[in-house]
Amino acid sequence: MKKSIILSFLLLFCAGSLFAIGAGSTGLNFIKISQGARQAGMGEAFTGIADDVNAVFWNPAGLSQLTRHQACLMHSVWMLDVNFEYAAYAFPLGELGTLGIYGVYLNAGEILKTEEDAAGNYIMTEEKVGATNFNITLAYGRKLSAFFGKDSVFSDFSAGLSVNISSEDIAGDAGGGYGLNLSTLFNPKYENYSFGMAVENVGFSNNRPSLPLAVRLGFGYRFALENMILPFTDEGAFIFPENSAAADLDLVVYPTEQIVRFNAGVEKMWVLNKYHSVGLRAGYKFLNDLGFSAGITAGLGYKLTAGEKSSIEIDYSLNPYGDLGITHRISLTGKFLGEPETRKVQDKMSAAEYYRSGYDLLYAKKYQEALVEFTSCLKRDDTYTSAYIGVGSCFLNMGKPDTAMQAYEKAMQLNPENEKLQEFINRYKTEKILNSQGSTQNTR
Repeated sequence: MKKSIILSFLLLFCAGSLFAIGAGSTGLNFIKISQGARQAGMGEAFTGIADDVNAVFWNPAGLSQLTRHQACLMHSVWMLDVNFEYAAYAFPLGELGTLGIYGVYLNAGEILKTEEDAAGNYIMTEEKVGATNFNITLAYGRKLSAFFGKDSVFSDFSAGLSVNISSEDIAGDAGGGYGLNLSTLFNPKYENYSFGMAVENVGFSNNRPSLPLAVRLGFGYRFALENMILPFTDEGAFIFPENSAAADLDLVVYPTEQIVRFNAGVEKMWVLNKYHSVGLRAGYKFLNDLGFSAGITAGLGYKLTAGEKSSIEIDYSLNPYGDLGITHRISLTGKFLGEPETRKVQDKMSAAEYYRSGYDLLYAKKYQEALVEFTSCLKRDDTYTSAYIGVGSCFLNMGKPDTAMQAYEKAMQLNPENEKLQEFINRYKTEKILNSQGSTQNTR
């Protein structure tokens, strides 16, 4: 008689039903399971953002964005009462880059073994068998500007590398594998978008089919939810609100299985006060094999800012898997020993160069081109008063006086002592009121 691992036991790893449906066959598919409650709530789309410790799983190149030590612990209530534990740690090394490490442990407990007789009948035995999976990954990410300089065409790129060891034991049938992951992140300093790519699980296995080779492509975008269309308006040339929301689109291809997945997710954070913030997340996993409801994801987040350089975050996500049930994940993330992460970069020297270029174009009456240069100046130094005046002059000459006044008022906020500019603004407002009154009288 031969041993039989019953279907429900296989489902605990989601290897057959969730991840390994396709033309090819792969092993150790538990390493595909996404990590981080925040990311799971965002539709498992994070390759293009990768801005916290969990970049060790999603895109190691994203580790280069970290400026503090970060640690994450996650517990998952997986299907069929399976325990799923995850721990990750990342520590920046300054100009040398950032190191990260994570481990995953799955334990299915024990079930009664069944055997199959010569007639194909299943016989329940009294013997108990168990199943466990384990993976440990070491990762490294670094900005390419460290090699090519901050003004190189590669200065906005980061590269990442990780290696992993995986093992699996199902009822005494053991196997394992060794994998290599390569990744990159294009993260322009003065823009809200970013692109990520990762090639995962290039390696070999023993006593298992080949590793689940994957290619991830991700697009991330950060924005202010209250002003989503602002970047596409005239005011977007000189108003840059604090981004409190993020979205990501991930395309995931598994060449061996001939599977394609498309995930989308978004999150929004609200700052309640200087100590407390809350977040809401949602997403959808397209092209899944378990029905419409299995694609929906949702999550909540809470952040306690414990000091200028430290914070604690608690995240929860709900992930349904159709008829297989619902999984819950909760994670605790600590950030400490360093300056808080920020995408805002001040470069006054570069800003001055863009201002001079904009001024020359303005003098040459090339207003649209000048506006682009003044905007680039403000992206590098949003306190550059003269650039706001330049923006206002461009809009004024382009026949948009109301927008010009907004830019001039921004300049006045930075330099209230500019009496000539204030007189000009007041004169414009007065003339506008008089013209409006005159227009009203003419219609009577």
